[in-house]
Amino acid sequence: MRDLEPWETSIERLYKEMYPALYAYAKRILDDPALAEEAIQDTFCIACAKQEQLLHSSEPRGWVMCTLKYVMRNMLRAQVKLKNLLCQIQSLEASAGDEVQVSVDVLFGDVSDSEDFQLLKRVALDRCTMLEIAEELDISVEACKKRVQRARKRLQERIEAQ
Repeated sequence: MRDLEPWETSIERLYKEMYPALYAYAKRILDDPALAEEAIQDTFCIACAKQEQLLHSSEPRGWVMCTLKYVMRNMLRAQVKLKNLLCQIQSLEASAGDEVQVSVDVLFGDVSDSEDFQLLKRVALDRCTMLEIAEELDISVEACKKRVQRARKRLQERIEAQ
């Protein structure tokens, strides 16, 4: 087992000390235990990536709490964007009627049949976390996020082209 660097020890200590309060806060805001854990995980990934900034902060606990707040805000924004995107598709399908239904399927066929689009639906509609989906697919959380991001972008481009 390797010795931890001083910054790793400091961040680990912050994590252990702050986890209960961070989890309670995130769970209350996100209303989902799995999303709360994911938000905390993302927060500490950022903390490790920006270790110098964190450790030289006059108030490291405040830095972590502020970072968690921004992570949660981004998560909530992403959820809203996904839901809006899927609602746009549903509204297009509903307004199209039976005669035009085929053309909507054809229009979004290359996007809606993709695995990435299925991930997008699972995140937006089924409220699955990136961590849950990543574990199911045996991929990293970052890879899962990237696939959802690509699907969202392709779908948004298609809708805007209408």
